[in-house]
Amino acid sequence: MKKFCWLALCALSCSSGGSLVTMQSFYDIPVGASTSEVIATAGEPYAIHKKDDGAVEYEYIERFKVGNRYTEERHFFLLIKDGKVVSKRTKQSSSVPYTFDSYDMQTTQGEGS
Repeated sequence: MKKFCWLALCALSCSSGGSLVTMQSFYDIPVGASTSEVIATAGEPYAIHKKDDGAVEYEYIERFKVGNRYTEERHFFLLIKDGKVVSKRTKQSSSVPYTFDSYDMQTTQGEGS
């Protein structure tokens, strides 16, 4: 049963368009890791930002969903120079809990009636 759950999780992460990057897996990537080690550990980045000094910054995103809405998002950034990770940073954002999507409210009011 454990093996089945693990396989299902892997299949879901592959079908969602990218590998599963968590805070722990991000912290497991050491400064000094090569680009190929980063890709092997975290998969392809969500975005690659080119910097003026020739460095590139890999961006990964972890999203948290409650119900059918994303409530929190973590962005992980790895700065890479000469093929090696030279620094890491994170940016976390949360949606305001009392906001709503008026379009959702208009289109879902009649559901279940």
